[in-house]
Amino acid sequence: MKFKEGDKVLFLNEKGGGIVTRVVDEEIVHVSIEDGFEIPYAVGDLLKTGYEEAPTSSQQVEQAAGDSKQSRLKVLTHQAVDIPEAVFLAMVPRNQDQVLAGAMDFYLVNHTAYTMYFSLMVNKSGHFKGIASGTIEPSSRHHLGKVERAEIEDWNHSLLQAVFYQEGKTEPREPVNRHIVFKPVKIYKEESFAFNPLLHQKAYMVEV
Repeated sequence: MKFKEGDKVLFLNEKGGGIVTRVVDEEIVHVSIEDGFEIPYAVGDLLKTGYEEAPTSSQQVEQAAGDSKQSRLKVLTHQAVDIPEAVFLAMVPRNQDQVLAGAMDFYLVNHTAYTMYFSLMVNKSGHFKGIASGTIEPSSRHHLGKVERAEIEDWNHSLLQAVFYQEGKTEPREPVNRHIVFKPVKIYKEESFAFNPLLHQKAYMVEV
């Protein structure tokens, strides 16, 4: 199913829905949810809808909105309790039912209260190659692209450089100049992929 900006969608694997704000490619789109966050989703996890296509009573609409808001509140509480404030490289299998097969989507996750300005380089046979740079808002993530499993070695010992900014009174954070190190064999172990509330999907998370 193809999506375009402005399409109303429902989430197949969780409660709620939103509006498509950006089409990355044929498999990934960004969806704006009720809280104002813009979240990337695989198109296979979305159902195109519209008010005219899904008639319902006002009571049902209010109930659905309430259920969706309650679900997100639980997610936010879970994030605060269980996930440290940090930056992560996230590896998300495109096939969530068979996490050990197929390509993965890579994200850089800024799970802090600071805006992060970053550059990222991968290590190809001992030579660094810049692949991404930009700004990630607090509690947001940046889609780095689709990565085949055969390319995973390039990402081990990749280099992240970042500085952090917070408007107003703040506690300055040290800039980051750090290698992202993990064991590539981890992507072939099912226990490496657990449901992550930051991404709403199963993912292998590497803390920077």
